[in-house]
Amino acid sequence: MIEKIRQFFSFAYAALDGVYGWVDEAIAIAITVIVFNFFAKWLLRWLHRRFEKQKKFWQDGFVRALYKPLSVYVWFFAGIHSLDLISHRIIEETFFRNMHLILRTGALIAFGWFLLLWKHNVIRYLRLKSNKKEIVFDQTKIDVMDKIGTTMIIFLTILVVLEVTGQSMNTLIAFGGIGGLAIAIASQEVIANFFGGIMIYATHPFSIGDWINLPERNIEGHVEEIGWYMTRIRTFEKRPIYVPNATFSKIVVMTPSRMSHRQFNEVVGVRYSDMPAVKAIIQDIKSMLDQHPDIDHREKIIVNLKAFGSYSLDISVRAYTLTIDTEGFGEVKQDILFKIYDILLSYKAELASPTTILEMPQNLTK
Repeated sequence: MIEKIRQFFSFAYAALDGVYGWVDEAIAIAITVIVFNFFAKWLLRWLHRRFEKQKKFWQDGFVRALYKPLSVYVWFFAGIHSLDLISHRIIEETFFRNMHLILRTGALIAFGWFLLLWKHNVIRYLRLKSNKKEIVFDQTKIDVMDKIGTTMIIFLTILVVLEVTGQSMNTLIAFGGIGGLAIAIASQEVIANFFGGIMIYATHPFSIGDWINLPERNIEGHVEEIGWYMTRIRTFEKRPIYVPNATFSKIVVMTPSRMSHRQFNEVVGVRYSDMPAVKAIIQDIKSMLDQHPDIDHREKIIVNLKAFGSYSLDISVRAYTLTIDTEGFGEVKQDILFKIYDILLSYKAELASPTTILEMPQNLTK
């Protein structure tokens, strides 16, 4: 009996000694990781402030993207080693048969995450510069760079991880071919929209921010996003409309924001009693347009008597403005109309309004 009690206490002591031993080592690993993260964060912040002052956006994006993947991988590295330590101390075996392979895989995934963050920082900087008109890249080109960069980083990371883990590429390619065929049959619309998005980027019928019009779908507005599957258009009523990319290969797309000019085309109706002054009015309107700073004088300016209307003499006025945006064109049009009205006043002419002439017989008696 005494011998059994002695054996029990010996076993308990050995167990407690093993527990407290790996606890101390685990705490030491945790403290080391915390200290490492503290100094790494301090160093990267210092580099960030320095590169930001020097306007080195590549280096700045690099150091800002490095901290999170580095910190997570260090904790992952410490966690794997801690679990391996616990397993050796308690059950005298390891939880991980190939710990080095797990650590290499984690390092590759962390590196791919770092590249994605670095790419995100660079794209964000390019968009900021594009909005300020400091670089020649427009939003669509930057969006293409963003999507291609993301796809390449993810694809290459997966390939390298498969290579490190010893997976057979032939098996993967064969499975991918069979799976790809099945997916292609089951999701034709998805693939059609995917390639529709690629064709939009390749042919460039419109860009992000362009004003487009789809007459066959009665959709008009500004392009906010060109995705892999669909494009988001914000109408003038501020309502978002999501159009599948394959649609653009089947319908006519108008891009008014790319027009070279906007046409001023109005008909001015004057009274028949102002007929003696019509020639002079036409000449003055044409002279005014010839001198107007917002009219493109390389294009034809047409001002002529169009028709004898039912109650007015119709003068057609056509010209092309240099301003194409809606707000600017509205102001130019308003200015031209006011000047035409001033010309009419100078000849004491008036704009015609619908009138009815009632003829009374001369021999009518009361």
